[in-house]
Amino acid sequence: MKRILKVKEYNEFQTLKNGWNDSLNVSLDNNVFSTWEWLSTWWKHFGEEKKLIILLVEDKNEILAIAPFVLSSCSLFGFGGLKKISFVGSPDSDYNSFIFKERNVKLLESILDYLNNHIDWDYLELEDISEISASMDLLRRIPLKKPYKHWDERQSTLCPFLTLPNSMDVFMKGLSKNMRQNLRRYMRKLEREHRVEFKNYDEIGSVKEAMETFFQLHQKRWESRGDLGAFNNPLVRNFHIDIAKRFAEKGWLRLYFLTVNDKPVSTHYSFEYNQKVYYYLGGWDPKYSRYMIGSLFMMYDIEKCIQRGLKEYDLMRGIEPYKTRWTTKARKNINVSFVRKGLFPQIYSWLIKRDKIHKAYALLLSRVPALGEN
Repeated sequence: MKRILKVKEYNEFQTLKNGWNDSLNVSLDNNVFSTWEWLSTWWKHFGEEKKLIILLVEDKNEILAIAPFVLSSCSLFGFGGLKKISFVGSPDSDYNSFIFKERNVKLLESILDYLNNHIDWDYLELEDISEISASMDLLRRIPLKKPYKHWDERQSTLCPFLTLPNSMDVFMKGLSKNMRQNLRRYMRKLEREHRVEFKNYDEIGSVKEAMETFFQLHQKRWESRGDLGAFNNPLVRNFHIDIAKRFAEKGWLRLYFLTVNDKPVSTHYSFEYNQKVYYYLGGWDPKYSRYMIGSLFMMYDIEKCIQRGLKEYDLMRGIEPYKTRWTTKARKNINVSFVRKGLFPQIYSWLIKRDKIHKAYALLLSRVPALGEN
């Protein structure tokens, strides 16, 4: 007989590690952002003033589904306390999902029924669900099964990716002639003028030391453009240092550096999981921009992935020009929201939708001219 267990304390979350990842490994949406390591570390750093609601659907002590939720309070124009349910990890996870062992809409219905019957909430906001995931497939069936009012689905962002071939020669032939020539020319120039090496994080120092070097290079890149960068906040830096340590223990951390005369000048911070690379962020010293240092590093990183026999290089959220130089393939992330009750949540939902549409349109306009850059 199926039952739903609720986990609401961090120490309970800690005990789920083995069963969680065992279930994830045989699930329909097995991605690195659904691992116990990622989500428990996220909660440790960002869970303050939020409530943990992890729902486990079990049958005869077998976990059939996991719903990793967080309950938080939002306000509108400084008034009211809107109770919002979202995924643990959002908005820092590039992909969010449920963990389902089978493509069974009744499992999702039982989770939503539990929320409706046992949790006090107003607004459900599930962001960045991959369009190809089983989670998205099952969510799309919900409005057809029950009379949910104000159920909304909208595109969030595009996620470029590369399908990796069996050899680097095949990959290079898929690039434009101009790009191939530029990559080779700048690599020869760099190697002619400097001593160049590619190093793994453990050749730089400890995981923490390597991550601090990564932060510095990332911040240099963005500060040169007048931007604060993704790691301006100490809380965010500490979270990623913890993630890097945990992922290094699991063999999931990919943190490489290009060094010039023993000095790190470019870096990629990414994750290797389930035969796939998740490229999170990079950075480089702007002093070396004349060598196309970012593109040279990307070429090296892709070559390492092909040598390891990996199947996909996921560039994740955003259609930045440096991604579109390497691939024309992209998948959509989808946001799903549902207003449970009340005028206040409906107004909030309408404003959120309107704001995100305007931001997406402005982002598209700002990037269109750059898409044709070489």
